[in-house]
Amino acid sequence: MARKKKVCFVLPSLSGGGAERVAVHVLNALDPLVWDRSMYLFRREGPYLDAVDGSIALSSGAGGSRLGRWLALRRFFVETRPDLIVAFLSYLSVQSAASAARIGARVIFDQGTPISAFLHDPDYHWRLPWHRRTFSWASRLGYRRADAVVATSTGVAEDLVAKFGVAADRIHVVPNPIDLHAIARASNEAIDPAYEAALASPVIVAAGRLADVKNYPLLIEAIAVLRARVPVRLLILGSGGLESSLRALVSQKQLNHAVTFAGFQSNPWKYIARADVFALSSRYEGFGNVLVEAMACGVPVVATSSPGTRDIVSVGLDGLLVDRHEPEELAAALARVLEDSQLRARMAAEARRSATRFALPVIANVYDGVFRKVLA
Repeated sequence: MARKKKVCFVLPSLSGGGAERVAVHVLNALDPLVWDRSMYLFRREGPYLDAVDGSIALSSGAGGSRLGRWLALRRFFVETRPDLIVAFLSYLSVQSAASAARIGARVIFDQGTPISAFLHDPDYHWRLPWHRRTFSWASRLGYRRADAVVATSTGVAEDLVAKFGVAADRIHVVPNPIDLHAIARASNEAIDPAYEAALASPVIVAAGRLADVKNYPLLIEAIAVLRARVPVRLLILGSGGLESSLRALVSQKQLNHAVTFAGFQSNPWKYIARADVFALSSRYEGFGNVLVEAMACGVPVVATSSPGTRDIVSVGLDGLLVDRHEPEELAAALARVLEDSQLRARMAAEARRSATRFALPVIANVYDGVFRKVLA
C-alpha cells in the first residue's frame, strides 16, 4: 500500500475570516485514507479551532517576534517533513520557511482576493508608500516561485497573470466550498422576534463586515432611490468600524424607518432565507461566499460586478450583476427582481440549484485533484 502523502495547511490563526473557514472545511473533507493531514497556526486562536477534525494534527507556534514565528515554522517543517504545504495568507513567510527547511516540499498559495485590489484597499493601512511597493515586488517574486497557486475565481487568476507575472498554467481556479447541509439546518432556525418587523416583505438583506470594501453607502443610496417606487426595507447583518458613519448616512437619507442594523449574527442564514432579495454592493470580491450562501437559502441575488461575483451569478437565471457601481443602476436591478414575482420565484429556485456547484464534497474533490497534480 502506498504511503499517504503528508499535506500541511498553514495559517496565521483561525480567527474567523473566509480563508480560515475554507481551510478548515477543505482539510476536514480530504480523504484521511489518502492524505496524512496537519495544520500549523502561527497563533493558536480563533472560533474555528473547535471545527478542526480531531484526526488532524494541529500544531502552533509560541508567538513572539516575527523572526521567532518564522524560526518555529521552519523547525516544524524540518521535524514533520510534509510533502505538500498549502499557505493561506502569510504566503511569503511560509514559502521562505519551507525553502530554508530544505525538505523538498511543494508549496501552494491559496489566493482568495485579487492582489492589486488588496494593495489599494483602505481597510489595510500601509504606513508608508514604500511598504506597499515592497510588498508588491515581493509578491511578484514569491508567486512566481510557488509550485502552484489556487485562485478562488477567474478574476483573481487573471490579476495574478496580468499584474504579477504568474504563469497561467500554474494557476488552478477553485471556488470556495459551501457546507450546504449546515446552511439548510441553520436557515430553518427561528429568528429573533426583535427583527420580525424589519423582515416584513418586501425586504432586502445584506451581510458582511461594515468596512469600506463592502461599499454599504452605495447600497443605502440605492435604497433611497428604490423607495420612490417600492416600499422596501433593508436589514444589514454585520459589525465594523464604519457603523456610525453608515447610521449617519441612513439618517441623512431619511431612511431610519426602512433600514435596520442587526449587528453580527452567528447564524445570518435564518435572516437571509427570509429575504426577497439578497444584495451585495462590494467594491470587489475575490469570490463572495455570502452570495453562494444566499443562493443556497433559495434567495435571488443582486450584486455589483467584480472578479469573484462574475464566477458565481448566472445573470438573469439566479440573480443579476450591476456593472456600473452607481445607486441608480443598483436600484434598477433590485427593482427588476422585487417587482416581478414570477421572475423572483424562478430565480429563487435556480439559485438553490446553482449553489450545489459549490458543495463542500465537490470542491474538496477538486482540491484533491490539484494536490495530486502538483505532487506528480
